[in-house]
Amino acid sequence: MPSGEMSMNAIRLPALATALLVLSAAAMQAATAQTAAQIAALPPGTVLEGSVESSTDLIVLPTTLSGSLQARACSGCAAKVLAVDSATRFNLAGQQVSLQQMAQYCSTTAGKPLTVHYRISDSVVSLVSVLER
Repeated sequence: MPSGEMSMNAIRLPALATALLVLSAAAMQAATAQTAAQIAALPPGTVLEGSVESSTDLIVLPTTLSGSLQARACSGCAAKVLAVDSATRFNLAGQQVSLQQMAQYCSTTAGKPLTVHYRISDSVVSLVSVLER
């Protein structure tokens, strides 16, 4: 290839790359502006559930599904009292278990992270979850 052709290609490539970069930036700005407008048009969200981050040794589970549990975020924290019902689910390391199985596990296993999810409207627990055994 003659040296004149090589220098022309060397000049064209950076110009082409710069042009593509400018076009990409313009496309990104347009997409971002459109997304922001779509988000602004959404109605405000409503928080439906709250949660208590606790551990297996900081929870007191009821003996029946018509009782209340007590969960504390820390050993010095006040307990949050929440109702359980027949729709409350108990998840232990990815497996659905009974209230009795969860209570037995929590009573013999200290310090495992546990999360209690509850409906804010009536403080009824929807899910008690321990991620690992």
